[in-house]
Amino acid sequence: MPKRKSQDSSESVDDVDFAISVPAGSDGTVTARKAGGIADLELSISPVELGEKKAMQNLNKAINLALKSDFIETDLDDIYKGARIYDGAVRIMHVDYIGLGDGIFANVGKTARSFSLTFKGPDAGSPEGKELINKNGGGAISGMLNLLGRKLNFLQEFEDKVPMYTEQMLDRLEAKRVITDWNRDEWEIGTTFIGLDITLTPRMPNDEDE
Repeated sequence: MPKRKSQDSSESVDDVDFAISVPAGSDGTVTARKAGGIADLELSISPVELGEKKAMQNLNKAINLALKSDFIETDLDDIYKGARIYDGAVRIMHVDYIGLGDGIFANVGKTARSFSLTFKGPDAGSPEGKELINKNGGGAISGMLNLLGRKLNFLQEFEDKVPMYTEQMLDRLEAKRVITDWNRDEWEIGTTFIGLDITLTPRMPNDEDE
């Protein structure tokens, strides 16, 4: 049976809005569960088949639509609120670092923000940390002890869990036919050195030979 051709989109990277009609008498709320069109976009994200640029554009669009529509339903929902393409990768933006920009001065701001999160409580930038602080309260002492434990490898870093959470997100988007051609071997998943933005970098076959 011939393979179905993935939908190709010519829209810009940042243009992720589109209209969905609302039935008469409804409250006007449209979620991804109601909007079947979101669940059937079938955007190919294979850099091998499409090339790096187009694959990143499609992945960026799919993630933005999913986050905007509360469609992901993973631990990433509460702390990541958008995606963009920057420096050869798709970046999923952590809510605590959105708007700080790029460059040297931005990195200073992000570093200061990281320290302020540490003083807020244990691993305050992670889903588990935010839940723990909301439940039991935080504080500078518990935050510093937690940081020390993570750096000494006594406690697991949130960054170590990022690939698993991201794979769960992409698995769900593929199951709902928002994306197609998701292959873990074609993407390098990590986090930014400063801040907690998730990076998805295309990995081409010749990259493994170098």
